[in-house]
Amino acid sequence: MPKIVPPDAHSDSSLDRHALRMLLGRNLVASLMHIFVAVLVAFVMAGSIPIWRGVAFVTLISAAIIFQIILATRHSTAEWTEEEFLSIRRQFDVSAIWVGCMWGFAGFFLFPVGDPVKQLFLTFVMGGMSLSAVGTQGMRLQTCYSSIIPGMLPLAVRYLFEPGSESLISGGLIFAYIVVLVSLARKINDFMLRAFKLQIEKDDLLESVRTQSEELALAKAEAEEANLAKSRFLAQASHDLRQPLHAINLFIESLPEAKTKAEEERILSRVRQSLDVLTKLFDSLLDVTLLDTGGINVRPQVFQPTEVINEVVRDFALVAEACNVELRVAACTQSVVADAVLTRRMLQNLVSNAIRHSEGGVVLIGCRRRGGYLSIDIVDNGAGIPESDQTRIFAEFTRLNSVRMGAEAAPGLGLGLSIVKRVADKLKLSVHLSSLPGKGSVFSIRGFEMTNVASVAIPILPTISNSGVVDGASVFVLDDDENTLEATRLLLERWGCIVQTSQDWNRAADACFDVLICDYELSVNMSGIDVIKALQEARENIGVIMISGNTSKELRSAADTLAVTLLHKPLRPAQLRSALLNALTRSDESARGGE
Repeated sequence: MPKIVPPDAHSDSSLDRHALRMLLGRNLVASLMHIFVAVLVAFVMAGSIPIWRGVAFVTLISAAIIFQIILATRHSTAEWTEEEFLSIRRQFDVSAIWVGCMWGFAGFFLFPVGDPVKQLFLTFVMGGMSLSAVGTQGMRLQTCYSSIIPGMLPLAVRYLFEPGSESLISGGLIFAYIVVLVSLARKINDFMLRAFKLQIEKDDLLESVRTQSEELALAKAEAEEANLAKSRFLAQASHDLRQPLHAINLFIESLPEAKTKAEEERILSRVRQSLDVLTKLFDSLLDVTLLDTGGINVRPQVFQPTEVINEVVRDFALVAEACNVELRVAACTQSVVADAVLTRRMLQNLVSNAIRHSEGGVVLIGCRRRGGYLSIDIVDNGAGIPESDQTRIFAEFTRLNSVRMGAEAAPGLGLGLSIVKRVADKLKLSVHLSSLPGKGSVFSIRGFEMTNVASVAIPILPTISNSGVVDGASVFVLDDDENTLEATRLLLERWGCIVQTSQDWNRAADACFDVLICDYELSVNMSGIDVIKALQEARENIGVIMISGNTSKELRSAADTLAVTLLHKPLRPAQLRSALLNALTRSDESARGGE
């Protein structure tokens, strides 16, 4: 079917379409009245002309008008393609000229010779019909001219054939009348075209207002939904964050009452578990915040997905062993172009989810080619997911029942799959789920662009033991919170570091150390960024770690500019150890480079 492309509303073609549609939409009664007038003229002239002329006139003009009625019935309401419009216009113009010529036929061949009364009747009827055409067809000049000129001109000429000066004057007056009608038709056409344009502009304005109103209503609804979602988010996050804090408070309260060393160790172990849960919850919230604020930058590189998969499997080896889950990897040598770090983050969430729901089962991670792209599949033989839950599972705070229940179940905010979906969208990838209850599930990350370029090494955070690797390092800790200073000092000293602490940055300016661990929110007058700038101007070859709960893009940009390692609260000791080792390494490299 041809495509309907509406022309510019103010173009001549569009105005002609509008006018033609109005002419086709004329009342059926008006068309029938036209036939009635033709019959009346033929009847009145019957005694003065051969009967066949009257019959021929009525038959031919009726056929043309009926054709216009049929044309209007078929096309007056439907939208027209350009080809249809041209065809309809051509057919209508031919029929309009035919009707005008039939009135011209009446003016010349139905003219009652020697009967002034009937001549006057015929003249008044035809003059009235022409004047009526100016009013009803004025929006389209060619149609109006088709009614006036071929209709009235033969009558004027016919008067000239009659003897007497009166007939000559009558013919001249009809010629003048034709000129007046043509001039009037042009003025009416100009007026109607301006009215058309004003109406079109009014309709366009109303449509624009209507569209803007709909957009504003939609934006308002989206804003209200966002506020509700934010309220639900905060309410759910508040509840889930309070749970481990509540457990920690109870464990700490019961610790002094422990009667044996084993009981103390058990309580401390449960405290560490609750703290680990709390940290994971904060990590998920941080991921969501970074996604909401656009804080995650995509850095495409060439890598082999199997390398990332193997790293993730190593990360979860102990967890899988504790859950009696076997992790398997289907090796693949294909390289892809994507962000390896974000890919790893998605796989961590999906593998963690698969282990949690597949106790005593098997989790297989591998790659597969799909339609010119590569997908990474995570297959488990767990409980599976009902079809009714397979869409909503990617929504925030959606949690299904885990196979592992009770105290050992791994709690969470229900953000993992939501984060996977949003990260995949950012990477222009797609996440698919196929699952059967009782059979297991397959999560697929699809759309990785394949390449034959050799992959580059993926930076992996070094694994750091509990002691020795930072032994003897001189560390200065700057924070305005005494408890944080004390806790950080105890941890660093346990790792063998030489630690200095202070709430006053001026002491850091005078001290000698290898690495500075600095809080961002220090005081009203000075931030961690200000301190770091001042220290970097005063000395060289120091490593800097800045810790903050601020996740803004501006802070991340400032940290990158200063070549500072930025860690977000709360952080695990392993994260701090890793950052400390990296800072020491950079400090040593800078010192050697300056020699």
